[in-house]
Amino acid sequence: MTNSHNALPTVKLTSGDGFTFIIAKQVAENSPTIKNMLDLSRGADTAAFTEALTNEISFPEIKGKVLERVCQYLVYKHRYAGADASDASVPEFRFDLELALEVLMAADYLDC
Repeated sequence: MTNSHNALPTVKLTSGDGFTFIIAKQVAENSPTIKNMLDLSRGADTAAFTEALTNEISFPEIKGKVLERVCQYLVYKHRYAGADASDASVPEFRFDLELALEVLMAADYLDC
């Protein structure tokens, strides 16, 4: 999937409740799990995941509001990559406490 405005490759992430998020592939690959799913060169012994061929990944166990926060975190992580955590110009990434457990479970699964 490619964005028609600037030809950056994109990835379509779909939640279990049907919400779809389209983000830059480079941003999505801040998650090692997503990066592995999108890897076309998995080696001779294994075939690439279908997700690598379509650039579309479904997460049936992740709710839309949680996947939205995960996408926002991936953008945050990409934007501030390499910045020192103590740098005052790096804002704290916050999320609602009622989503905390679900966001942490999704982040653990996606290794981000």
